Amino acid sequence: MAENKSKRQFIKQTHNSSDHIRIPRQPKKPERADNILYVCSKTNIKAQLEKCNKLVNNRENEIIIYCMGAAIQRGILLALQICEENIAYKLHTNTLTTELIDDLEPAVDDADYDIQRRFNSALRIRIFNSNSIE
Repeated sequence: MAENKSKRQFIKQTHNSSDHIRIPRQPKKPERADNILYVCSKTNIKAQLEKCNKLVNNRENEIIIYCMGAAIQRGILLALQICEENIAYKLHTNTLTTELIDDLEPAVDDADYDIQRRFNSALRIRIFNSNSIE
């Protein structure tokens, strides 16, 4: 097992796709709290909206939504729905670039374990109560 980890430390920018199987790792989550949501393309929007409404009903002053790549549209839609239902809440957005790491496992005997690094766009949406004093 330790041998596999040491082999994964090598970074290879180009690879032959027939020699490797790409296994994407989970992206790093910059923050963790009850009021922070991570939206992906498989996320159930109704469940996320219910969670946000529950936070609003519990008088949460700030809700943060992170979304990446193709899920950015879903994150924006979720944030706009929250602000439409709750007039006191406003939006603030930041764009980010997130580093993604893929493990390249050998598909043939003569290939080695590798790592592929790539970048993807991300969005941080801060939804805050404009009536609260911070």
